[in-house]
Amino acid sequence: MRHRTPAGLRGSGRAARARASLPRAPLVLPALDVGAALRARVGARPRAVVLVDRHGTLTGDELLDLVRLHRSGTATADRAGLAALPAEASLRQVLAAVLAGPEMLELRSSGSTGAPRPQRRGPLSPAQLLSLVDLARRIGLRPGRVTACAAPGVHGHGLVATLGALALGAPLVDLTHLPAAERVALLHRTSPALLTGVPVHLADLLRADRELGGGRPLAIDRVVAGSDALSPVLRADLARHFRARVHDVYGTTETGSLCVDGRPLHGVHLRELDGLLCARTPFTGGRELVTDRGEITADGRVRVLGRADGSVSSGGMLHDPAATVRVLRSAPGVASARLQVVPDARFGVRTLAEVVLAPAAADAVPPSAEELRTLVRDRLGAAAVPREVRILPPGAASAAPSGPDGEGPAPSGEGPSAPWGPGGPMDVPLSSPGR
Repeated sequence: MRHRTPAGLRGSGRAARARASLPRAPLVLPALDVGAALRARVGARPRAVVLVDRHGTLTGDELLDLVRLHRSGTATADRAGLAALPAEASLRQVLAAVLAGPEMLELRSSGSTGAPRPQRRGPLSPAQLLSLVDLARRIGLRPGRVTACAAPGVHGHGLVATLGALALGAPLVDLTHLPAAERVALLHRTSPALLTGVPVHLADLLRADRELGGGRPLAIDRVVAGSDALSPVLRADLARHFRARVHDVYGTTETGSLCVDGRPLHGVHLRELDGLLCARTPFTGGRELVTDRGEITADGRVRVLGRADGSVSSGGMLHDPAATVRVLRSAPGVASARLQVVPDARFGVRTLAEVVLAPAAADAVPPSAEELRTLVRDRLGAAAVPREVRILPPGAASAAPSGPDGEGPAPSGEGPSAPWGPGGPMDVPLSSPGR
């Protein structure tokens, strides 16, 4: 059994150094809930711009008006708060829901440390605040710095960025759910000092700026990626194009943020046990949770090598391949199904489902690929829907795994850049056990 905890990752020495280097937090209200603390912060500067989006600017006073409007809705909607928002909710909607909502924030866990389940976040403790302040310091999120967010605010990454910017008095730019041309225009108009998003969002924005930016140079001091594997190629491209310092943030909904560029945050205790990363943080309630497969190098740097639970991350969205196969197999007219995970230039990996139809009566209508995708979406959610579904005739054998262009064998996927870990595409047979 291998058990490694490098010097400096645990104990008072590292914590003392982290505390000594922390700036004073503009807002430290551990006795108040998140919504109350943010309302107080916004109310202290009512005329300051807190958000810029496709609709224009939003000041503190205007945000508090939205909060009052949100609270004037039905009691049921008010209790639902953040959980009631659609996936495409704007950051205006997210801020209004959080500031108007109950004391407890309810998020759906990513499934990194077990089956996805509701996660409740109540009043922040001093230890949690210190960890979040350290995160802001490391990525360069400071008062007054314009911060552009490309990650949806209803998910953990976008929510932390949105609330962090509001708490620190950093004007926020909402790049989410915009057409490419609008996104590029808003980016250049606001000239943010910090840009954050999931790697797939950042790659899309980089591509759009190259095509639609008109050759206008745009320097962004910090680019922050999280929620999925950041490839060395994308990291270098972002740094070169935006002349930016690029940060890679690792964490989970259950544990909170863990590392920036492989270095643990203040209050985070990580150890390696038989190839698994075990974390105890201010957000785990004293428990130690297994997060992912990984290693801790001799100099204390944390390297994530893949998922520990067999889940697949595509574009930062997680799902269980075995559960997807079971749903496909349950559809009327389906004899067998399997799911492959193959490399994808945009999402890192994509899922390809091969479904063999069962012999049917002459008047029977076999399920279509879109009907099967809809079935998976209804049962498991949008993240579990295969990017592609291939329908094969009765008695056909599934084809060999294909590469990202659909022709020829897929790459082996070995090495740390493969989000699903070493060993190549994941072939999930019908008999795969559930997690």
